[in-house]
Amino acid sequence: MYSGSGFSNWEIGDVDVFIDEKGIHHLFHLIIPNHDYIAHAISKDGLSWKRVKNALFVGDPGEWDDDMLWTMHISKKSDGEGYEMYYTGLKRQDKGIEQKVGRAISTDLLTWKKENLYGLPFKSEAPHYEGKNNNPRQWISFRDPFKYQYKGEDYLLICARSASGPTYRRGCIGVAKREKEGYVLQKPLHIPYVYDDVECPCVFEIKGTHYLLGSIREDIKIRYWSSPEFRGEYSAFHNNVLMPQGNYACQSG
Repeated sequence: MYSGSGFSNWEIGDVDVFIDEKGIHHLFHLIIPNHDYIAHAISKDGLSWKRVKNALFVGDPGEWDDDMLWTMHISKKSDGEGYEMYYTGLKRQDKGIEQKVGRAISTDLLTWKKENLYGLPFKSEAPHYEGKNNNPRQWISFRDPFKYQYKGEDYLLICARSASGPTYRRGCIGVAKREKEGYVLQKPLHIPYVYDDVECPCVFEIKGTHYLLGSIREDIKIRYWSSPEFRGEYSAFHNNVLMPQGNYACQSG
């Protein structure tokens, strides 16, 4: 479908695809190993792709995202006026310990501007998630944002870590709700108590049932959980593998 032309096969990192109102496919992806910008390609059919100008670059020295850019999610703005990208950023001063979530906006999907309203960028904090005073691994997971609109309200799903539980079983799907004062962290949407991290989480609804997807680093598989309510209790069959080993970082549209 699409291939970069860098020095190795690992140039393309996590991917998000957005199809605009004209049917144009917009593919955004990370650049590995540097993580210094988010690349952008377009296609009319999903098969033949053309690179266009890069969407975002790391910030200037001293800014919250001056080190690396990680996984992103693109969607229409809630007011219908343009588009927004939530993405993960790291700061050099933090030396990789903290991951934060920020935002950029665009009117045409081609030119992006960082605009951190709604209390962004924000980070993992107590009481529901690990923080600086509760950090048993010496680095804190808080990345891979995914925006989901439910009953007219905006939520962000995040690869996060519960504030309690065995050290390598705290991986959870965190959630923040957009309030008047900005995004507010709420208790985790789902804590399997099985994994170190649940990466690239996303959610979608089919016939009244909500399905969560998450990528598991321990076995390199994509797993899923279901619930009759978005904020309900999620459960899974014993074998909840959606895609076998080797598939990773899947997101629903």
